[in-house]
Amino acid sequence: MRQFPTSKLTFTALCLQAILLAPQVQANTTESDIEVITVRGDFRQGSLQKLPGSIAVVSTQDIERQAALHFDDVLPNLVNVNFAAGASRGRFLQVRGIGERSEFVDTINPSVGVLVDGIDYSALGLVSMADAAQLEVFRGPEATRFGANAMAGMINFQSADPVFASEGQVGMTLADYGSWQYNLMLNQQVSDDVVVRLVVDKQQSDGFIRNEYLQQDDTNGIDETTLRGKTRWQLSAELSLDWIINQHEIANGYDAFSLDRNRTTLSDNPGTDKQDVLANALKANYSGFSFADSLTQVSVVNADTDYGYDEDWAYAGIHPDEYASVDRYLRNRDLRSIEQRFLSKTDQNSESSWVAGIYGSSQDIELVREYTYLSQNFQSELSRDNVALYAERQQELAPDLQLTYGGRVERYRDDYADNSLVVSANDAWMSGAKLSLAYQVTASTQIYALASKGYKVGGVNGEALAEINNPQLTDIADFLKSKANFGSEQLWNAEFGVKGQSADQRLTSRTSAFYMWRDDMQLKAWINQGTKFVGYIDNAASGKNYGVETENRWQWRPDVGLFANFGLLSSEISGFVTKAGVDKTGRAQANAPKFQYSLGGDWQIHDRLQLSLSLAHKAGYFYSDSEDIEADNSTLVNMRLAYEWQQFKVAVWSRNMLDRDIGVRGFYFGNDPRDGYTDHLYEQFAEPRRVGISASYQF
Repeated sequence: MRQFPTSKLTFTALCLQAILLAPQVQANTTESDIEVITVRGDFRQGSLQKLPGSIAVVSTQDIERQAALHFDDVLPNLVNVNFAAGASRGRFLQVRGIGERSEFVDTINPSVGVLVDGIDYSALGLVSMADAAQLEVFRGPEATRFGANAMAGMINFQSADPVFASEGQVGMTLADYGSWQYNLMLNQQVSDDVVVRLVVDKQQSDGFIRNEYLQQDDTNGIDETTLRGKTRWQLSAELSLDWIINQHEIANGYDAFSLDRNRTTLSDNPGTDKQDVLANALKANYSGFSFADSLTQVSVVNADTDYGYDEDWAYAGIHPDEYASVDRYLRNRDLRSIEQRFLSKTDQNSESSWVAGIYGSSQDIELVREYTYLSQNFQSELSRDNVALYAERQQELAPDLQLTYGGRVERYRDDYADNSLVVSANDAWMSGAKLSLAYQVTASTQIYALASKGYKVGGVNGEALAEINNPQLTDIADFLKSKANFGSEQLWNAEFGVKGQSADQRLTSRTSAFYMWRDDMQLKAWINQGTKFVGYIDNAASGKNYGVETENRWQWRPDVGLFANFGLLSSEISGFVTKAGVDKTGRAQANAPKFQYSLGGDWQIHDRLQLSLSLAHKAGYFYSDSEDIEADNSTLVNMRLAYEWQQFKVAVWSRNMLDRDIGVRGFYFGNDPRDGYTDHLYEQFAEPRRVGISASYQF
């Protein structure tokens, strides 16, 4: 594939941004004139334009523009962000080309974590976008703030907080493919000190697969219910308590791969992708100390998942050489965490501020695998305990020059056991750090340089060890033994960026260039022998990821707003040899498209009518680190026409208007007995062209 001159394009983008903004920064712009977007996931919840680092903030307007009901619908407009499905939703995320793509026997350690209202949802995927306040995407290592689950970045979803008022909203969506959704939000002030916000969201769809054997259209369907509750007690002027409760009941089908390599399947035992999640968090904010504000949070998450599929993708009798097998994974996750954080008091006369805290968590994961070719169900237990200390300090070196430095030290202990008599313990100390220097050129323009370090814990390859005594795999038993464990990974990131806004606030722009070095890079490898598949995590010697991302918004006219986002990415694997003896050194990493862009805008035709259009393009990329199979380039065109009248809003919309088949997961092997099990690229596709209507009423 052609290599893009990333360094030249990066330099050009940064210079262009400076040229666009420089002529206007001489105007009498004051800080109070500048529109402020607050990043809530950072320690200090500061302005997006003044926070060093590459962060994308998706507003409620952005969500509405895509008619987004789920995070999958928002992803295409985020550059240098990608995802893999292999499930009913895009559960596995990659930022700047780094992130996991699946979870089967071995429990993954996410490179890109997910927070929902401050609760850790990593490895569970993302939730309904109902009653969203904003979505934040942190690109690059955020270990000081978030720990090991943010080696490559972090997704922070914030739903709307309770307000001391009485209000509500009801909404409904109808779309093709038997799709419908309704949601209800009630915000009720109970007393002068207590307010409650409740949200119910229900989504159903037949999905986009036709099972020809069963004569059904809903074997890959969606059935999701989300309940959210937020209660705030303002106990005093200094103390507030927040109780957050989220429940998600997901009963989706999973019948996505076709022997004919299209949207028509032949499975006689379609799979499922179910989740039953209950999450609780209690937060206490106290400002009564003289030296600092205090945040205490206790979280408990219980998640039962049921994921399985028809491995042969066919029915009994399809061919004399057929095989038949079903694979199913039942997991129970229990996560408990506690965090105590102190943030120094803000003082106009002070030249520095600090944050310090301690975090601890305990996680228990139980797995039962039901698989046709196992003589007994495979069972494993993983217990993980970790405790972390972190601190960060901001210091003004001059009125317009700010230095930020911090770090995190974290101790992990994993205990693993399974019914194949594999027992393993992993005890490790890990550390992350961040150092940035930000120069405020004017009140509206900043340049920054940043260095950061992220990390990810190692572990045991339970699946590989469990297959050592498999009679079908005796010839590779020694190789599987050699892959019993995988080591931790370290990631180093260097970044330079420019953030600015024109004096008239019509143009807002953010550009960052980055270079990341991965030491002992973790990647997923596969062994395919006939219809037998064994996955394991391996350590390549190193890897590198470098590129540029820029996000720009321009209020061209009072009634027309435009946006243009671009991302360039180069990646490389070093020191990884597959089981087949193929050296992948020099090849690009999986799920790391070389470029992405999204363009669009909003036209306020008149006070009540708005038209929104967007186009998102993504270059092709490798589906796997061990196989040279690629997704095609993809282009999405979306449209939405909305009409508002008083408290009513109605919108007609279409996503993927060009009706493109866009791959979101791919495998390369032979699975069709009708052609002698010839190797093919098999893909799971995202949604086809969609058309729908949404309506809401506020009261």
